[in-house]
Amino acid sequence: MLPRADAYVAPSPVHGRGVFAGRRFDGGEEIEAAPVIVVPYEAKDHLDWTPLWGYYFEWRDAGAGVALGFGSLYNHSWTPNARYDQDFDGEVVRFTALRTIEPGEEITINYTGEPGGRGELWFDPVPAPERPSGSAATQDQ
Repeated sequence: MLPRADAYVAPSPVHGRGVFAGRRFDGGEEIEAAPVIVVPYEAKDHLDWTPLWGYYFEWRDAGAGVALGFGSLYNHSWTPNARYDQDFDGEVVRFTALRTIEPGEEITINYTGEPGGRGELWFDPVPAPERPSGSAATQDQ
């Protein structure tokens, strides 16, 4: 978990509420290791009939992981400033800065699982920015 002074939840211009940096995070620095409540495959569909729909991570064996702390509140961006990695054995989701994140900046992740991913999502996100042909995607927003 992270100390509450390191990050906070506030209204987001991206969607609803989001997680914001309470201090500077350097690229490569872990922001949060959010413990997960694992929901087995047999019970996962029940989550879709609750307010937790859309707030959980796909987990191994087709189950779901409800991240505690701020873990289920990070918003999606096609140009995220952080990434997440699932630690199935440790039952945590780790959030790591991809670049410097300044105090007050919203911390965003790409919900497809990879910072440059462009897979389908269960909602209509803001369109991905155009990439100049032959160039790598930027991680800055």
